[in-house]
Amino acid sequence: MDSIVEQQRQAHEDVERMEQAIVDLMLQNLTKHRYRLIREQKINELLEQIQMRSQVLLDLEKVEGLGSKESARMEERGFDEFYDRLNDIRSYHYRNPDLMVRPPEMEYVKYKHNPEEADEKRKRNISLETAEDAVIDEDILETFIDEDDEHKLETMFSGEEKFGRYVDLNEQHDMYLNLKDAQRLTYLEYLSEFAADSALSSRRKDKQYEEYLDSLNQYFEGYFARAMPLFNLPKARREAQEAFDKEYKPGSDSSNLLFCSVCQRQFEKQTTLSAHMNSRKHQKAVQRLQTEPMAVNQRIEQDRQLAWRKYLVQTYAKILEDRIKDTRANVERRQALTDEERQRELQDEEVSIDGDADDAGEQTYNPLNLPLGWDGKPIPFWLYKLHGLGVKFTCEICGNSVYRGRKAYERHFQESRHATNMRRLGLPNTKQFHGISSIEEALALWQRVEQEAKQNEVNVDTFEEYEDSEGNVFNKKTFMDLKRQGLI
Repeated sequence: MDSIVEQQRQAHEDVERMEQAIVDLMLQNLTKHRYRLIREQKINELLEQIQMRSQVLLDLEKVEGLGSKESARMEERGFDEFYDRLNDIRSYHYRNPDLMVRPPEMEYVKYKHNPEEADEKRKRNISLETAEDAVIDEDILETFIDEDDEHKLETMFSGEEKFGRYVDLNEQHDMYLNLKDAQRLTYLEYLSEFAADSALSSRRKDKQYEEYLDSLNQYFEGYFARAMPLFNLPKARREAQEAFDKEYKPGSDSSNLLFCSVCQRQFEKQTTLSAHMNSRKHQKAVQRLQTEPMAVNQRIEQDRQLAWRKYLVQTYAKILEDRIKDTRANVERRQALTDEERQRELQDEEVSIDGDADDAGEQTYNPLNLPLGWDGKPIPFWLYKLHGLGVKFTCEICGNSVYRGRKAYERHFQESRHATNMRRLGLPNTKQFHGISSIEEALALWQRVEQEAKQNEVNVDTFEEYEDSEGNVFNKKTFMDLKRQGLI
């Protein structure tokens, strides 16, 4: 067993190494949201470990005289104590000659490496020609992120939260709609009004209403722990409690001006509340409370706890104001999408997540940026030149889409995407418009076609010829006029 002094020295060393690891993490310039979130979680874990090591030091110091006795013994014996301990260390390693010793600093080297830079090195590592260089790079690529962190992050958030970017209050919205006399709000309206006084006031302060407030507070506190690990939640609760104690007055509730605290009922009009105050039911309730002082104190405490829960919901909503606004914008955007666009968005998200997770895997070496074939590998360069894929064509009608090669460019004029965009412009997708990719040129051609069609309609009467009985030839218009006049 190590001595007390050695345990204290080791604990101090661990604390210093963890503090340096936190500094190394904070100095990394990360752009990906997933990596930033994992970094905050790692920092939070290191802070918890520092607290545990500090508690060990405090426990060792609480043992009266234990450290001082050992220090006095070491001072008294001098080098004899030193050589005795050295012999103990030698005998231990003599008994365990094959014991693997990992230096403690090796556990914290990974906190110095940027995972985004490591991803770039992995991609370049694929193209290395010698295995020796690849082995050298593998040591550099070790970072603070591992597979368990990625899996933990994926299971930590719901699909609506998008890894902590948004909040997910669908469950609380359903609970709110099931409250008695609650307003019928859509989810988008609920995100704007759930922290307002009108939404937090219920006509009946029953158990269901208390469960709704507790659900909101529990969700926000869990969200802070998952999406904002470094947020000081105890400090925020303590400041909110101090502000609530100053603002709260027993017997009053600013959000329920027409609320009867004796009967626990909310009214819509002052006249209805006045009539209730004069009713026999209310008078009996007041008399019952007066005869039972314990019930009065209990009722006051219940009102205070209920007001505190509502105040806490408003405090958390104010802290998360930006994320709630982002959530409203995201919900509003998704409601405007069609079902096909939603499915495509989900597929794109899955591809991007899989792509981030597979960065450490094999990457195809493609320095010329050649198109990929059916097997997922770049096509041969001679085939690339044969089909003229180096020439790019842009179609303004299709939203400046780029097509590689003449063949793909000509084929897209017969595809549904180009035909749909032509209909949106009010133009037919006929053969005479094939080869035109500019909106201005297409509209000019359509105007010219319409003008020619009108001229053809006007000239029909002049192109047709008629002959009378005497052999005279007239155009259609002249012949019909003479015939109507009886001259022919």
